[in-house]
Amino acid sequence: MIAEDTVIAWNRDGALARIGIRRPDKRNALATPHWAALEAALDAVAASDAQVVVLAGVPGAFSAGADIDELGQLLAAPGAFAASNAQVQRTQLKLQRLPQTTLAVIDGACVGGGLGLALACDLRLASPRARFAITPAKLGLVYSPDDSRRLVNTVGLARAREMLLTGRLLDAATALDWGLVNQLAGDDGLEALEQAQLQLLLASSGQARRGIKTVLGHLGGDAGIDLAQAQAAFDDAFASRDFAEGAAAFLEKRAPRFG
Repeated sequence: MIAEDTVIAWNRDGALARIGIRRPDKRNALATPHWAALEAALDAVAASDAQVVVLAGVPGAFSAGADIDELGQLLAAPGAFAASNAQVQRTQLKLQRLPQTTLAVIDGACVGGGLGLALACDLRLASPRARFAITPAKLGLVYSPDDSRRLVNTVGLARAREMLLTGRLLDAATALDWGLVNQLAGDDGLEALEQAQLQLLLASSGQARRGIKTVLGHLGGDAGIDLAQAQAAFDDAFASRDFAEGAAAFLEKRAPRFG
């Protein structure tokens, strides 16, 4: 199953879905139509049977953020600029709220809106040549409340202040130390790290992971998830088919076989 435009492509293979950003000549910088295509891909993935979703760029670039060529056009049209901002924020929020577990695989530039996408994912893996920055202050702009909340939730308030106020470029080792990425690839490479992480995720209960995302979304300040929804995710798990299988496997000293 494949849906594709010239930049955004997605495919699903069983429990795994992959969304790719493919614009190497622009270091995967994204213009408004690309964000719209990404939103459409997220809608399709959300409706699929996939349990884990990988978001990746091309070798040497996850995403360099905004398309500078489009930026010049938007500056002359305030209404279009507002619509573009709304599209970006809607797409990032949709990625954050995707029911499946999401994994950003980052090689090279991960800047601005690109880092916004990575922060909207549940987990982030990076290569040693990955670089990270958020630079609105260098353009006279302010990072959005949702984007800022994701950053604060990931690195803490003090480090979020430093990143936002200075626009500092972080190398991969610093990003790992700050908690901006979960794991950094070693000698085996980024693909091997990705496969190891996928193996761990797909061995766990997809139903449980969805419930965990609901609870963490509430605790992380997502206005769309209230305490009642988070509590229901906890309570309902005890009556789930996956819990019955997990408990049986534990008692029988075997690996669980989740649906």
